[in-house]
Amino acid sequence: MKIKILESISAVHGSFSPGEITDWPDAKDAKRLIEAGVAEAAGGSTRSKKKVETAKETDSVETATE
Repeated sequence: MKIKILESISAVHGSFSPGEITDWPDAKDAKRLIEAGVAEAAGGSTRSKKKVETAKETDSVETATE
């Protein structure tokens, strides 16, 4: 069963970080993780999509004052 990990966990199958999508071999165990809020059901590819951080220009300028 494909699940998306929401919290860092370690299991017999390996260690997983938040955001990772994995094909969990035991469907009963995967459902328990989902019910506990540690994971959510996922479909599609088993590859995790990484969020890319980009720079953004702002108009405000931060200054120190006494």
